[in-house]
This record gives sequence, C-alpha cells and structure tokens, in this order.
Amino acid sequence: MLDWTEKYRPKGFDGIVGNSEAVNKLNNWAKTWVDGIPKKNKAVVLIGEPGIGKTTCAHALAHEYGWQVLELNASDARNAQAIESIAGLGARWETFTDEGEFKSSQDGGRKLIILDEADNLTGKEDRGGIRAIGQLILETKQPIILIVNDYYALKRKSTIVSTRTLQIKYRKPPPATIAKLLRSIAQKEHIDITPEALRAISKRCEGDIRGSVNDLQSLSEGKDKLTEKDVLALGGRDQKSSIFKGMAKVFRTNNCKVARDTLMELDEDPNFTILWMDENIPMSYSLDEDRMRAYDALSKSDVYLGRVHRRQYYGMWKYATDMMSAGVSLSKSRDYRGFVSYRFPSWLTNMSRSKGVRETRNSLGSKLGKMVHTSRSQALEEQLPYFKSLFNTNREFCLKTIEKLGLSESEVGFLMDQKPDSRQVRSVFDEISSKRIGAQKIKRPEVDEISDSDMGDKQPEPVKEEPAQKNLFDF
Repeated sequence: MLDWTEKYRPKGFDGIVGNSEAVNKLNNWAKTWVDGIPKKNKAVVLIGEPGIGKTTCAHALAHEYGWQVLELNASDARNAQAIESIAGLGARWETFTDEGEFKSSQDGGRKLIILDEADNLTGKEDRGGIRAIGQLILETKQPIILIVNDYYALKRKSTIVSTRTLQIKYRKPPPATIAKLLRSIAQKEHIDITPEALRAISKRCEGDIRGSVNDLQSLSEGKDKLTEKDVLALGGRDQKSSIFKGMAKVFRTNNCKVARDTLMELDEDPNFTILWMDENIPMSYSLDEDRMRAYDALSKSDVYLGRVHRRQYYGMWKYATDMMSAGVSLSKSRDYRGFVSYRFPSWLTNMSRSKGVRETRNSLGSKLGKMVHTSRSQALEEQLPYFKSLFNTNREFCLKTIEKLGLSESEVGFLMDQKPDSRQVRSVFDEISSKRIGAQKIKRPEVDEISDSDMGDKQPEPVKEEPAQKNLFDF
C-alpha cells in the first residue's frame, strides 16, 4: 500500500497545512533568487519539530518555481567529500532537467539544494560536514535550504549558519487544522470517520502532521468506518504531555494516594521524574517554608536513589517515589491555585546542549592519551592544558599534530576555542590541503631508472640521519 504521507504530499503552497507566516517568508526568500544571486541570505534554515511540514514546504517551493531538487538526508553520507561532490558541484554550476535539457539560471532554471536534518551531523561518517556546509553557503550560486529540528545544535557548530542564513521558525498546527486535512484524506479514500475520531487523532498527534496521517492510514486498513473507540485503541503517543499533567496533580492534591498513583502511572524512571520535581517546585509553591519542606522531601528521595545505584537494589525505588510524590505534595501549608507553566528540567537541557562539546573533549582526550601512553582522564587533566598552549603557539606543531592524530574540525575548534567552521579552523585545514597537493606534484626518480653511467665517478651521498625525538610532542 502506498504511504499516504507521500500520496497526499502537497505539490504547491496551497496544500500546506498551517504555518502561513513561515510559508510567506520562504516564498519571499525564493523571490530574491528570481532576478539573480542575492547578496545576503543565499541559504535559509527551516526550524521546527519533526513532522510539521518543513520538508514538504521545501519541495512545494521547488514545484512552485519549477526548480530541480538535489537533496541529502540523514540516510546519505554527509561528510565533507560527499557534500562537496554532490551538493557542492550542484550549487556552483548551472542545472539540467531530469530529461537532460539545459536550463540557464538567467532564465529561471535554478537547482534547489536541500540538506535535511542538518543539525544531526555526528561521528566519523559525517566528518567535515559542518565545515563543508559553511563553505557551500558562502560560495553557492543556487538556493540552499537547511532543515533542522534543533537550530541551536547547528548554530553552536557554525558561525556562518548563524550569520549568513535566513532562519524561519515552523510551529505545530492546531488540532482543528489537522482535522480538516484528515477529513479531506478520509473522503478521498472513501473512509467514513466520525467527528469524535477526527478530534481524537488530531489531539493525539500533538501537532505532528505526518504522524496523524500515518495513524489515519493504520486505523483505516481493512475498514471503511472509524470511530473514537478505534482511535483510543492506539493508546498514547507522547508521554511529555502526561508528565505536565502529572506535575499539576502532585503539586495541587492533598491526597497521598493520588500523588503517589500519579507518578506511578507515568511509567517513568524515578531518576528522570525527580528532575521534573526539582525544576518545578519553585514555581508551584510560593511560600519559602513550603519550598523548604518540599526540597527536604526531595532530598530524601535522592538518598534512596543513590542507594539503588550503589546496592543495585531497585526495591528502594518505591520509597524514592513516595518521597518525591506524597512527600512533596504534603509539604505545602495551603492550597495553590492559578495557572503554572511547568518547565522541562533545565539540567537535562544544559546537558543536551553541552553533549557535543563533551563528546569532542572525550574524543580528543582518547587520541591524546593514546599518543602519550596514558588514560583519557589523565590526558585531559594533566596533558591537555600544555598541549593546547603548544598547539596554539607553534604552527608547525599544530599542522603535524592534526595529521598525526587525525583531528576533526570539531576537535581543532575545541583546541583553538573556535567554532568548527570558523575562519581560523578553515585556514589550518586549507594549509594542510595545500601542502599535500604540493607534495604530490614533486616527482622523484625511481632507483632503477638511474644507470651506472649516470652515476659516473660520483659516490652516493651518505644517508642523513634524522635527529632523535626529544619528547612526546616533538615530531
């Protein structure tokens, strides 16, 4: 069976669901390419959660303007070589149609370069990808669209992306808008669906258009009528919403059993739940005495969790849950009413944002530790400060170290306190590349090509001995 998300993918802007403001911004950006290459914002970044129509909008744009599409997504190799050989060549040259017909840019023949999940470039497979994307944005003669879920994850890695692109934010469409789309699809597929079922699917998807269409298709298989009962059989999709509701129950109830059962029904790891409680106590309780008692109960819960880790006895989880639910709930001296905007744990957010930096630091520590014959932690603690100083003050040491250890752009940027695609980091790798090209041009004669007559009375020059290595950092 054909995937309905592809079958009913909009061909133009008229079929896009929601985000009219974002669509207008994207359309206005495309118009700047009609009269030639714009001087500013030659690339655009579409930002938003998965399934809300970013990729669909990019393809609709290409259809509206009759542009050819060249796309790289997460399933493709997106290292420096792949981006340069595929997207780079496409961005710097004129375009041809699928039938091989030449289309000049002056006549409106553009090629739209789409890089999907551009914020998810990690590992050796995507080595050099961020730097290549930055170079692509600077040199492109064709429009480029970067599609990301987490813009800040990409911004932290690239100065060019944050300063030389137009950013467009996409938001979740409301359930009523999604219900209208689902009703249209159901009519075309001759599915009789009740209004209650439409509302249930639309709310369940939490703004995920692609997910709602997939739900409709899976529920409709083998049926010609759908009711709310059929939708409820799918169960819940997103646990985050239930966590927010759970916070409200725990902080507002005075019943121990209700508070405890609420957290038990979340089916979340107590180590995760305690972070939510810690983050939201100050916003839920306004009196200092209530906050003090709540944090005292939470600290006892943390003690139990610590014993679980040390003793590997998970029976203590129930005591930890009791303290973070009933203990926190009964800490208040009065009832609290009014709206509270519960927040996602900032500790998790900060750890997520620093994940790339920590991974880069650990990777560099492993390479440095292997070179100096010590552990990663010892290399980071004892060797890294001196290594970093020498790396930034001795250019020759810097270049040789990069080649010897196989350092990536992220690791070099970490050592130089620069972003991976910064001018300083690019200049280092450009210098290494130019030296490699120069070395390849030097042709040395083969030994067997030199005859005895060529040697004459000349004696072979003695082999020059290399000076002994004085220390671990002397190459």
